[in-house]
Amino acid sequence: MDKNLIKKIKEKREFSELPDSIVEKVARLAKEDVKVARALLRKYFGVFLTNRVLKGKIFNDEMLTAHMSSRKRDYEKFYEEIFSDVHDVGSIIDFGAGVNGFSYSYLKKRFGNVDYIAVEAVDQLVEHMNDYFKKEDFSANAVCVDLFDVESVFKILKKQKKSRVVFMFQVIDALENLERDFSKKFILGISKECERIVLSLPTESLGGRKKFAVRRKWILDFLVKNFIIKKDFVMNGERGIIIEKKTNS
Repeated sequence: MDKNLIKKIKEKREFSELPDSIVEKVARLAKEDVKVARALLRKYFGVFLTNRVLKGKIFNDEMLTAHMSSRKRDYEKFYEEIFSDVHDVGSIIDFGAGVNGFSYSYLKKRFGNVDYIAVEAVDQLVEHMNDYFKKEDFSANAVCVDLFDVESVFKILKKQKKSRVVFMFQVIDALENLERDFSKKFILGISKECERIVLSLPTESLGGRKKFAVRRKWILDFLVKNFIIKKDFVMNGERGIIIEKKTNS
């Protein structure tokens, strides 16, 4: 693909720090139409790419309520549900983290200064999270990586302490929109290097005006076939599914 096309799409400030690999994927979906590509990027990442974030006009404790993807999530209760049967965690790897890193204090309350790494494609968010982690002296780090860069993803995962818990909060749809069935391959791959994976799916639109059934038969059938479903719950417009490897896998 013509690098000038990618450069043209990234001229907009909100897309300037996205990895070229993501912009190129979206450009292909848009049949190399700049306007269509930007519209798709806003669809996938626009919830995070607000002026308040890009310009740093937001305080750390406001991050979790400033974005629709996390605004309704009660992190304390959400993590209680996820970790109700877990007493010790070596590390938490958060793929497609968004603003989740700003909830680290809730994880610390439960597990102490647990190692946490946020893997996020929006570099502005990565910078804000790392500033926050450094200021609070948390055992946490954020990195700017495209989840489709599987080699980099596995390198990051393998370096983390066992037992490893992976978060994938509301990222399945974005992955599937960019490449069909990629999420299945991704989950199978990372499951070899972690003990537990926590997925979540939205049960209503971001604005909360439209509710929809999140049966997602294709992904649920895949999970049932390949994993043990430890928990399946709905909370505040979000369905959480916790999976672990089968003992014979």
